Amino acid sequence: MIDANNEKTVVAIGSFDGVHSGHRALLGRVVDLAAQHNLKSVALTFCPHPRHVLDPQGKAPQLINTLDEKTALIKQCGISEIIVFPFDKALSKMSASDFIKNIIIKKLNAQYLVAGQDHNFGNERSGNVQDLLEFASDNSLHIEVVNLKTLDRKISSSAIRKALLCGDLALANEMLGYEYIISGTVVDGNRLGRTIGFPTANVAPPENKLLPKEGVYRVKIKIGNENKYNRLGMMYIGKRTVLKHEDTTLQIEIHIFDFEKDIYGQEITVALTHRIRDYIEFENIERLSEQLHRDKEIIQKKCMAAVSKARHCRQTKQGNERCYY
Repeated sequence: MIDANNEKTVVAIGSFDGVHSGHRALLGRVVDLAAQHNLKSVALTFCPHPRHVLDPQGKAPQLINTLDEKTALIKQCGISEIIVFPFDKALSKMSASDFIKNIIIKKLNAQYLVAGQDHNFGNERSGNVQDLLEFASDNSLHIEVVNLKTLDRKISSSAIRKALLCGDLALANEMLGYEYIISGTVVDGNRLGRTIGFPTANVAPPENKLLPKEGVYRVKIKIGNENKYNRLGMMYIGKRTVLKHEDTTLQIEIHIFDFEKDIYGQEITVALTHRIRDYIEFENIERLSEQLHRDKEIIQKKCMAAVSKARHCRQTKQGNERCYY
């Protein structure tokens, strides 16, 4: 349970799965309000994700972010404190007004609550922004409603999940405002790739992490505690079909260009910048090798094009244009 907070705060509540462009507009407003009124900025999120508790028989969605990924992304928005609230069925039955009174006001000492225009909360998501505004009129809490950023369609976590599962990485990244990331531990594989010049780091993804559509992706890579994506490579998501006994589960295999170190047991994080192709079934190892060389050539050409575009952005001072490296 949250300890009572003596500092006055500005608070945002949400699952924040993806910490996408819409979420970041909201969190940015929290930070601005906190600075304007000399208050502390707070993001309250939940673990596990509410739908993993409430949706029966495995219907809950896989998640865009792990908890560690999510908290790191929220911190990047400038939020002073992130509170991870344990979500259970008892909490789900709490009314919206009780949650605001007992948690947001009493525990967090909130002076402002910032919410998106479509925000729902409380028992069976029965509370909405209008309820918040009516509640605030009888209390000291101020409500600020943020019209979240939209593209030609509404930005939402569910829309991003759909785009990733359909292979539309470009749309998913645009809605996120950053390249989709996958992180996990490097585990031992069958070492088939090294026999054809493509050694791979096999990654065990965290539980409930959403994997995009099967195929090959251009990725930027960082290993362990590195702060930057210092390496380039390609990632395969899919089944191993050239084995005598085909794997039935999805594999994540990452080939890091110009890299030969042993990184078994280390954490690796990849940022997916481009989708290169769909899954292909190969009749033998020779065909696989030929395709991997083609994939690498395509990725290297994209890298050269991205660097050229970034140089042009700098020369023309288009600092707000997003350039992929």
